[in-house]
Amino acid sequence: MARQKLTPGLDALLAFDKAGVRMPRRRRRKGDGRRQRLRRIAGEVKRDEVWRLRHATFSVEEGESVAIVGGRGSGREALLRLAAGTLVPDEGTVRRRLGVVPMIDVARSFVRQYTVRQNIYLVGGLLGMSPEAVTESLGEVVTFAGVESILDKYLGTTPPVIRQRLAWATAMSTNARAYAIEQVLIVGERDFRQQCWTRVDRMREDGVTFLLASDSPKQFRRFCDRAILLDEGHVVAQTTVPDAIARLRALRRADRPSPDEPDDSASGPTGDDQ
Repeated sequence: MARQKLTPGLDALLAFDKAGVRMPRRRRRKGDGRRQRLRRIAGEVKRDEVWRLRHATFSVEEGESVAIVGGRGSGREALLRLAAGTLVPDEGTVRRRLGVVPMIDVARSFVRQYTVRQNIYLVGGLLGMSPEAVTESLGEVVTFAGVESILDKYLGTTPPVIRQRLAWATAMSTNARAYAIEQVLIVGERDFRQQCWTRVDRMREDGVTFLLASDSPKQFRRFCDRAILLDEGHVVAQTTVPDAIARLRALRRADRPSPDEPDDSASGPTGDDQ
């Protein structure tokens, strides 16, 4: 996890002030990657970048559970990474009073050639835990994830559901006071999901803060106090969860072509085209 700069005197737990971040445009690479990098260094070409998030201003109080509502490409992952400090803003500021643990693609950090035990230490370290802290929480992680029988076996081709449970249990063992979560608030089979809900509900009662981006409106309604609605990298509303979900659906409908409108791309050449 990135070394987060904290602001102890901050009133809110987290504060964005006109924050924005640029990232390379995702498109098919032209030519050899090394050649393209050398051309950029020489100034012959420039990296094509777009703003993934821009002018974001909001604050999150300690103990809140905030839904980050938006479609893919809306800037929600960039917002979570800025909150957790794994990205730094290209404009504006992001300040935090306490550390924020990023639960974003955690399971992808596992290394198949390592044992389950070694992977717990690896991911725990990436999330900011010391080796001593991982050792102290190891038994709890192993029991919660149900991996006692494979603890010292190589991760190898362990089923995805096991890796998800292991990532979730390791991240929660940090005992952080704030989490930025992409998709994985609750994982696993039905029994494990119920254990997850019991734990996060208890954490909420204890005043832990959550920022949650998900494609599941059900999770938002079940878990979140309020919502921040994103569209094309901008915060367009800070509102209730039901209102944010309704407005997102309206934005999606507005982006779809009307069935009554002709599809110009499918039509033949016009007189002007000939």
